[in-house]
Amino acid sequence: MASKPRHNESCKECKTRVEELLSVIFGEVKQGYGLNISSRLEGFKDTPYYDCLSEIFELLQKYRGHTSFIHRKRLPNVDFFVPFPGFVFEYDESQHFTKPREISLCHYPGHIKMRFDKERWLCFCRELHKKDNSPLYRDEQRAWYDTLRDFAPYILGLKPTVRVFARDLVWCSLQISSKEDIQTFSEIIGGKYG
Repeated sequence: MASKPRHNESCKECKTRVEELLSVIFGEVKQGYGLNISSRLEGFKDTPYYDCLSEIFELLQKYRGHTSFIHRKRLPNVDFFVPFPGFVFEYDESQHFTKPREISLCHYPGHIKMRFDKERWLCFCRELHKKDNSPLYRDEQRAWYDTLRDFAPYILGLKPTVRVFARDLVWCSLQISSKEDIQTFSEIIGGKYG
């Protein structure tokens, strides 16, 4: 029997369906939203998270010796932002699961909570061990931006970041007209915020 081809992780319909499902559950959803926070470490000097972020940034620099991988003043836009109750939603494709992402996740303090399973994300980093060397520092840069998206809720007073893995489901197969599919999606993302 022939094996079933894998669904394309970059399927635009999947991201569209995720946005539609978020809208059904929460109302307004903003795609490609800018949080208007710094992408540079010094931008967090006056926050209680500076020491932790500094440690993560230094470890990312040491990993392969790429010391200059931040070239923007502001954090690039998040995948989705849900204004009420106020949370970031990230749709992670395989390229996010790298050694630098593992390094950063391993150094999150215990009190930083996310609406995704950190241990599962660490397993994906170790199993998939993706590499993107275009540019050479891309993995470190992506890991840093993902870290800031996870810490941003604590800096901005938002709810914890929600993440899903693109491979977990053929997201575009879910129907917004189906109560079962809406329930499935809601359970996957950890239910409604209270």
